Amino acid sequence: MTQPATLPRLRNNIAALGLVQISNYLLPLITLPYLTRVLGAEAFGKVAFAQVVMTYFVLLVDYGFSWSATRKVSAQRADRDALSRTFTATWAAQWLLVTLAALATTAVVLLTDRLRPDALLYAAAFSTVIGTALFPIWFLQGLERLQVVAVLQLLTRTLALLPIFLFIQQPQDAVWVLLIQGSGAILGGILALYWMQRESLIIWRVPTWQDTIGALREGGALFGSRAAISLYTTLVPLVLGWIAGPVALAYFNLADKLRSAAQSLLSPLSQALFPRMSHLVQSNGHAAYALIQRSALGVLIVAGSASAALWVLADWLVLLLGGRDFTPAADVLRWLAPLPLVIGLSNILGVQIMLPHGLNRAFNAVLVSAAAVSLAFIGPMASHFQAVGAAQTMLAVEIWVIAAMAAFLWRQGYFSTHRWTTPNP
Repeated sequence: MTQPATLPRLRNNIAALGLVQISNYLLPLITLPYLTRVLGAEAFGKVAFAQVVMTYFVLLVDYGFSWSATRKVSAQRADRDALSRTFTATWAAQWLLVTLAALATTAVVLLTDRLRPDALLYAAAFSTVIGTALFPIWFLQGLERLQVVAVLQLLTRTLALLPIFLFIQQPQDAVWVLLIQGSGAILGGILALYWMQRESLIIWRVPTWQDTIGALREGGALFGSRAAISLYTTLVPLVLGWIAGPVALAYFNLADKLRSAAQSLLSPLSQALFPRMSHLVQSNGHAAYALIQRSALGVLIVAGSASAALWVLADWLVLLLGGRDFTPAADVLRWLAPLPLVIGLSNILGVQIMLPHGLNRAFNAVLVSAAAVSLAFIGPMASHFQAVGAAQTMLAVEIWVIAAMAAFLWRQGYFSTHRWTTPNP
């Protein structure tokens, strides 16, 4: 395939993933002002804590497949038989992990005095884990069929908006918030599978045990990286909620939702770029280097603008979406404001350069070191400075990540075009 033919498709994928991010982050902002006022800070914080807990089980079910399986599907896209084998093995592996996640969730909730009174809340939140397994986004991303992902996710999450306004009337309705959101994810997965069947993308077959274990093994090589990322990201609100309580977590969660919405502007580029970079690094080093340069410039412009806007508009955004009861969240948001720029650049260095070049060990080492830094600081920072301390911890850890990745790539010569055209030793 020639370069002129591929670039428009990449732009289409980025646009499609833009719609996905609208459904992931911007659509929930429509209901956010309503939920913060109807639920109040305490119930809103409990919902946020349940969502954080489920993030770990979503991580378990996603495993490393969003990188390992996506990369494999991208390489096999012309071979339907190989695609079918990869899909069924990976999907079976995911459902094994769902079973493990369900057992672990039950044990954690029932054996923890603080969580047991809200068991229904966590049961409702687990619907999101099921929806994650049902929707094979890693497969469609590898095929670069992202327009379908965009349409289905935008449709199902838009449909979930109306029930929020109809059925959530008081703090006691918090469980329905999680159930409605999870039901939308499940519906999206069912529709995605129906579309795949209609398009005959794969041949459905029972995977062998060897293939399933192989998928787990391949994903496991990158699962450590995803677990490390989770340790220094979702660990922060988890520890904050445990130490400082639901109100402090509510302030942090509101600010972090705004940060995530701004940062979501970069996700389409990241997700569409990864399979393309994985392909070009193996086939055309010069094109890969030129593409990463253009992408880095785009990140600087878009993420820099987003970070500046969060900083300047912090008070107004918090007042608009949270109301006066959430005004302490503005200080939290100012500390989180640089993150879209910092994380955008670290994604370029890590996911778009290190992983396509097979630098998995160095990538893992950076993320594990970041997790260690986060573990060391989040407890005392949350204890003394509560939500602001949590935000400061996140910013410090992300700065450490980008500095460590940049130092490694500089020493290895990846900031020079010559290194991109030389095979890895």
